[in-house]
Amino acid sequence: MKRILAIASCFLVPFCFAKQNAQSAGPFQLGGVLKPLSTVSLKTAEISAFMPAKKVLFVVGEGKIVEVVDMKNPGLPKKIAETAIPGNASSVTVHGDVVAVSMLEDEEWKDGQVQVMRYTDSLEVLGLYKVCSQPDMIKFTPDGKTLLVACEGSPSTDFSEDPEGGVAILSVKDASKFESWAEAALDVVRFDKLDTAALKKAGVRSPGVKGFVRSLEPEYITVSDDSKWAWVSLQENNAIAKLDVPAKKIAKVFPLGYVDHSKPGFALDAVSNGQIEIKNYPLRGLRQPDGIASFMAGDRHFVLTANEGAPVNDYKAWTDVTAPLMLSEKGLLDRTVFTDSLMAELKDLSVSNLEKNGPYMYTFGSRSMSVFDGETGRLVWDSGEIFERTIAKIAPGYFNWNAKKNKLKMDKRSADKGCEPENVTVGEVNRRRYAFVGLERTSGIAVFDITEPQSPRLADFYLDPLDRGPEGVLFIPAEESPIADQALLVVGYEYSKTLTIYTVK
Repeated sequence: MKRILAIASCFLVPFCFAKQNAQSAGPFQLGGVLKPLSTVSLKTAEISAFMPAKKVLFVVGEGKIVEVVDMKNPGLPKKIAETAIPGNASSVTVHGDVVAVSMLEDEEWKDGQVQVMRYTDSLEVLGLYKVCSQPDMIKFTPDGKTLLVACEGSPSTDFSEDPEGGVAILSVKDASKFESWAEAALDVVRFDKLDTAALKKAGVRSPGVKGFVRSLEPEYITVSDDSKWAWVSLQENNAIAKLDVPAKKIAKVFPLGYVDHSKPGFALDAVSNGQIEIKNYPLRGLRQPDGIASFMAGDRHFVLTANEGAPVNDYKAWTDVTAPLMLSEKGLLDRTVFTDSLMAELKDLSVSNLEKNGPYMYTFGSRSMSVFDGETGRLVWDSGEIFERTIAKIAPGYFNWNAKKNKLKMDKRSADKGCEPENVTVGEVNRRRYAFVGLERTSGIAVFDITEPQSPRLADFYLDPLDRGPEGVLFIPAEESPIADQALLVVGYEYSKTLTIYTVK
């Protein structure tokens, strides 16, 4: 049963919990769109997919298993099965009674696999396919005929191996016949036909040492309702690729630019000094989204991005991370802007060494959600400083804390990507369209009303410190919900290994 929850009494006295430990305060809430219904603890609790006909969730994470959760009564969810799979699960997707899981090898740069299964009362394997390097996310097209797999292609730790990323496409002619998934056709769309010079000039980043094509790393996929188009986040490259699904080719690549933190409405706290100090700096935040989502409004496609940031700092052989002092020593900063006092203030900030600096430094992630035109790549809207302002207002004791370590040191992450927007999904309730954004490091779910894509508004913000590290954010519409006429949101919290179900109104 879900732990007893109530809106924190300190909503009107925002600093009353600032000195307590990570699990003694909260929950905190700004609006009333989300209402927690139940929580179940699992081994994985990262990415989930829902099968309406059977009223079950399939959940995966860092392990070689798929967990099955009975959702007939969402107020009392219970794990009913656990199925072993031959690789480390990275993502799961469902269409009809077919379940597909993407799997990583132990050495993640190697070609991973996709396992397709049918669920009746248990999971029956239909097909197993080797796809491409480091399959990070998998998605059925709405018509059920195609599986799209974002293969990240990250290098080995010494950069001796840096495989090409790509999008694997598994397709069948008749999705109504589950057995057709035993012999699906496999194609892998690569990026070697792109105009490298033009894309780099436009602002698509090229980290690494093996050249532009091998630097492109697909992360996440969203698909249009008509199954014709897909958008793929290239996180380290700060770009999105638009995929023509029937033609099996990359149609466009959009650079995503940056947030200018020197402008009103786009301030941030860039200093980890134990204080909340949200202000403007001569910094530009590279968006670098992880999760993305898409929707149509009128006759236009729009793409939402959760702008987490992605420094290449996991490798001894190469990194694009540096410190302000290093840029200054190389003569890359305008010292009339970056005075001695400002340099001292920003000394611990993680910044990029790839961009041309001068009067600005470039940071990883923009601590925001953005809306882009899915046809042109034009920026429509950005949430700017809303996340940090909201957390500072309703839960100052958890401002930019590091939920991963579960130690309540507020402001700890301010010099390093802040709250880290991780994922975003879209759902409609009572003819209003909402975006649900999970903030990985601070935790919490932000809800925006995006019925008007050009002018979203924050409708709710919910944070329970017991649920840490939202990874997968799944919307279940009212017409598919186990509760009649009641939309649900299912969030997998990676750090706390909890899966929490919310009602949405």
